[in-house]
Amino acid sequence: MGGLERFDLVVVGGGPGGYPAAVRAAQEGLNVALVEMDSLGGECTNYGCIPTKALLHPAGLVASLARLKFVKDSVDVDFKGLMEWVDSVVKGVSNGVSTLLKGYGVEVVKGRARIGPGVVEVDGSGSIGYSKLVLALGTSPASIPGLEPDGEVVHNNRTILGLRRKPGRMLIVGGGYIGVEYATAMARLGVEVTIVELLDRLLPNMQRDFSRVVERRLRAEGVKIHTKSKVEAVERRERYAVVEVSGVGKMEYDTILVAVGRRPNTRDVGLEKLGVKLDKAGYIQVDGATLETGVPGVYASGDVTGPPLLAHRAFLQAVVAAERAAGDSSAAFDAKAVPAVVYTDPELATVGLTLEEARAAGVDAAETRLPLASLPKVGAIEGCRECFAKVVYDRSSHTILGFHVAAPHASEIIAEAALAIEMGATLEDLALTIHPHPSVSETLKEVAELALERPIHYILRKGGARR
Repeated sequence: MGGLERFDLVVVGGGPGGYPAAVRAAQEGLNVALVEMDSLGGECTNYGCIPTKALLHPAGLVASLARLKFVKDSVDVDFKGLMEWVDSVVKGVSNGVSTLLKGYGVEVVKGRARIGPGVVEVDGSGSIGYSKLVLALGTSPASIPGLEPDGEVVHNNRTILGLRRKPGRMLIVGGGYIGVEYATAMARLGVEVTIVELLDRLLPNMQRDFSRVVERRLRAEGVKIHTKSKVEAVERRERYAVVEVSGVGKMEYDTILVAVGRRPNTRDVGLEKLGVKLDKAGYIQVDGATLETGVPGVYASGDVTGPPLLAHRAFLQAVVAAERAAGDSSAAFDAKAVPAVVYTDPELATVGLTLEEARAAGVDAAETRLPLASLPKVGAIEGCRECFAKVVYDRSSHTILGFHVAAPHASEIIAEAALAIEMGATLEDLALTIHPHPSVSETLKEVAELALERPIHYILRKGGARR
């Protein structure tokens, strides 16, 4: 760029915690620059949310056809063509972000940033000045000693997308959401998959009944699951590795995916010069409502502020940070209802409080659980016999506090539950809302009716609804 050009706002990071901040600040009339060292869209677009869901979509179609007894011929998937299509989806979404920023007049600067007071130095592009700063640095995949990714046999969630030859035998180290989503997709594409999880169940950070549903489904797909286990030793060969797993023994794998969490990108970027404080895990400490870091004019948003690491949470944080930077002192982030989804089969979606969390907060709360096999769209058409939904509510006022569902397309209905929580809706409000039939969205109406002990499509047990 040459020389020192100054901007009202500089955003460091072009992912969900960054580019929405740049867009909103531009809408507010600020002169904005965005610095990104990789492709626009960040981890979600390029390595996370978008490519995994693109991969899961055709894999799900294959599985759906296989379950239909009247479909006689099996589907042959060109794995190389599939991964190239996934790559094209990613590039299309990333290009969309680029077009968006260009349309709002945001200056995009490519390169690695080093941050100082009032100035951001960008490798290969010189320095740019700022009056306000939004840090959207994101996270990177964590690794395990001895299982560092080589892009050939051992992978993380980034390098795995470079596969063009279908694995024969795949080991997934880590049973969190990344691990189970890749296990779902790869098993359906005909890969022999094994998951190793250190704790006693898959998805250890979610409710146990979610874990049980996913484990049953994955085992039915042929996935081998070893909990309370860990990788003891790895012998790397040219095209495969011999891995010893505690309690299991040695096995050869041609592909290994390490999915054991994330680490914040806060090292060696100059944050210490600004006086930005980090927590023990290395995440930037911010005011939860204003996204202020404690350094005047410096904000942070997205995954770099710590869990939950969710793109949709980052979107709103980014907007709040930008509005604050533009002078709107009323802008605030409210984390009351942030949905989380795991895109397995069935999808798992949760928002608000669990029963235990509500009671720990001093609320006289109750929970009603509804099996969803009786809903035509879920049970008869989608074939999910173990799907369920739970609503958590205040026992006296019937105000909805939480909603948790395992069902096909759960990701498409969880926002209604989030809206209900945000607006202080009651069980009666949900029960009186007409939902299209047949649909998965009927889940909300049906579970609310059951909680009120007046269900139409469920026979009440003696003593009323399950609390």
